[in-house]
Formats: sequence, structure tokens, C-alpha cells
Amino acid sequence: MTTTTWLIVLLVLSVVANVALTAQLTARRRGPLPLPPATTVRDSPQTLHDLETTRLELDQARRAADHATGLMQGRDLELGRVRGLLAQSQARAADAAADAAADAAEARALRKEREELLTRLRELEEEVRRRSRERDDAQSQALARIHELEGRLADAEARAEGPLGPEPVSPAIPRQLPVGRDTTADSSVDGADLGPVVVRAASARGDRARHDGEHRRDAVLLRFAEEIPAPTLLSAVAAGTPRGRWSQSAADRACRSLATQVGRYGEGLGRELYGPDGDDGALGALLRTALQGVAHSMRLVTRGEGPGGEADDAAIEVSLTGLLTRLGDGREREHLAFGVGDGALLRLREGEWTAEFTPGDSASGRTGRLPADAARVGWARLTTLPGDVLAVCSPPMAELLLRDDVGAWFAARWAGRQPYLTSFLSEINVPVRSTGGDRSVVCLWDFGDARDARSATR
Repeated sequence: MTTTTWLIVLLVLSVVANVALTAQLTARRRGPLPLPPATTVRDSPQTLHDLETTRLELDQARRAADHATGLMQGRDLELGRVRGLLAQSQARAADAAADAAADAAEARALRKEREELLTRLRELEEEVRRRSRERDDAQSQALARIHELEGRLADAEARAEGPLGPEPVSPAIPRQLPVGRDTTADSSVDGADLGPVVVRAASARGDRARHDGEHRRDAVLLRFAEEIPAPTLLSAVAAGTPRGRWSQSAADRACRSLATQVGRYGEGLGRELYGPDGDDGALGALLRTALQGVAHSMRLVTRGEGPGGEADDAAIEVSLTGLLTRLGDGREREHLAFGVGDGALLRLREGEWTAEFTPGDSASGRTGRLPADAARVGWARLTTLPGDVLAVCSPPMAELLLRDDVGAWFAARWAGRQPYLTSFLSEINVPVRSTGGDRSVVCLWDFGDARDARSATR
């Protein structure tokens, strides 16, 4: 039922109750009907009848009034409940109106925010288009500059007398110091004049490492192997891999440990190298044992850094090339080249460089590295004649010497000479386009006789 229907019902009930209440009040004001005298009542049956009828009517009026009063009380309760429902309905209507107002305000705020976002989007799109135009302009300018520089470089190379430019003796100078926990000096040089044998060793940071601020990863070593009965010189070049974070420490450790291992097995090496009953099988076994000792020493650099507390071989991979040279005067000098990896031993004779030994196993298609491939040591015996130059090289240096243009430049400066240490280092640092790796080399001049060595120009 609707609120209006309830109100009509309540109005009708209120009218009925008022009529009943009015009748009751009228009867009460009249008071009790006067009784006729006893004599009259007793004497008049009609009067008694009327009196009884009046009493019955009065009782009925009283019951009607009581019933009307009860109805009024019930209707009052119902009216209160209806009024409560009406108040609740009004409250809900007020809440709905408030929610509608809040929704309208939120909708206005959302519309405003949407308009602001659309404005910002248009601004960003315009900025992207502007930056795209600027990028295209910059790329066009860069390409034009590249073409200009390429043309100038081609002209310069055409005018230059050789591949090294008009001033090939000017060494490359590093523009910044290397950084990193495993860093070392940018370059190092060593050497000695040992009678008929003159030796120079140098290791220089490559162009790529200098440009990127990285450290040198190679090491060189010269050591007199006094444990071998015959006077013998040990030369070594160790080249670390660019991805090894401890490659420089590993390369230095490999060279030093090699000197230690040669000393430990010096008597056996001397017997197999120079003895009348030398055995190649025994010599190979000694070299494998020595290189395995080198690998064990290298693993101490990263002990505990690998899985399960073991050494991290990937962080210390190096290629190691060694050369044992018999000292003293002689028409033919004996050498033993050995190593693991992609190093090389080159010979300079009559102005031509030739590769005499590479320790890597080309048949397997995989280049070994220390410490993992210590058992894959390669070795070879060779001899030199007076005037020969041997070069124990890292891979980038071997690549330079075997190039027709650059190799001829080095051959012209090293054939028959005893370069000063500073001159030798300067020549190793010569600015020339290359792969950019570290340049490390040990050069050995064989003069055959000490008098010839003393007469060589520097």
C-alpha cells in the first residue's frame, strides 16, 4: 500500500473513533438516569423495562467506546510506524540526492581531468614529433660528417707512404688510466743482452681497452732457467681473455708459475732437451705435468668464487706460450716452443715473417685455454741461424706481424738490431689500425756469436 492509502485509512479510523468517544462522553455527562420511586418501579412494569433497556444501551455504548479507544491506540501505533517509514524514505531520498550531487561533482572532476590529460597528450605528441625531427637532423648531420671523415681518411691513406701514416715512429699514448680491481700498468717492458742472444719483452694495452678505460690483460716474462744444467732462457707470453674479470692476475700468475714449474722439472727437461738420449715422449709428459701445475696455481686466484666453493675457470682463462732457448755461441741454436691456446711463435728471416709454431689444436676446431685445457699442451723443437729473429706473440701482435704492410714495417726496424728498451716499447705502441687487443711480444735476436751481437746497431 502507498503512503496516501495509509493516510486515508487512518483518517477514516480517526473519524469513527471520534464519534464513539463523543457518544461515551455524552453518556457520562448525563450521569445515571434517575430511578423512579420504589413504589413506581415496583408498581410499573413498563418503567422497569425502559430502565433495563437504557442500561443495556449504556453498556453497549461503553463497549463501543472501549473498542474505539483500542482501535485508536492501534491506529496511533500504526501511524507512528508509518511516520517512521516515511522518515526513513525521506532520509533515503536525501541520501540519494547527496549521492547524486557527489556523483555529479565526481563526473565534473573526471571530465576536467580527461581534458587536462588530452591537453598533455597533445603536448607530448608535439614534443615527440619535434624530437623526431631533431633526431633525423642529427642523423643526417652525423652521416654527412662520417662521409666527410671517410673521404678525408681515404685521401690521407692515399697520400701516406705506408699503412702507419706519415709519422709511424710516434707511439700511441694512453689518454686515461685503466680502472678495475684487476688493473695493472698500461705497458711494461723488459730485456737483456745475453752475449749472442739479445732479448726484448713488452706488453701494451690495446687500443680498444684504452678507449674503454679497461685494464691490460696480458703478461710477459723473461727468466734464466738456472735449474736446467745447460744455460737456458725462458720466455713466456700469457694473454687473458677479454671476458675474464681476473684475466690479468691469471696471466701474471701463469707466467710466474711457469718459471716455478720449469725450475721444479729443470733437470729432467735439460736431459730430454739436450741429452744424447732425449725422448720426445718423456719431454711431452714433463711439459704436461708442468702446465698442470701452472693451472693449479692459477685456480688459486679465484678459489671459492665458483660453484660449490671451487675456482671460477671462466674468470681466469689465458693462452700461454713459452720458449726455452739454449744460450751460448753456436751456428745453430736449439729452442723448444710449447703452450696452450692461440698464441704463436714467428720467425723473421730475410725480411719475411713466418709462423713456426701455434700451440692450439687446429684439427679439433677448438682453441684450448688454461687452466681447463692444461693437458692439451702442444710443443715443437726448432733451431735458428745467426741473423734470425724469433717473436713469441699474443694473437693481436701475431696478426700485425703477419700483415704484409705492417709486418714489413716491423721487419725493417728489427732485422739485425739491438733496440733500446724504450725504442722497443715505442715500436710496439705504434699507432696502426688493428683489432684493438693487447699487444704482447718477446723478441729474441740470434747473432750466433757474441762479437756479432756487440757490433749490431741499435
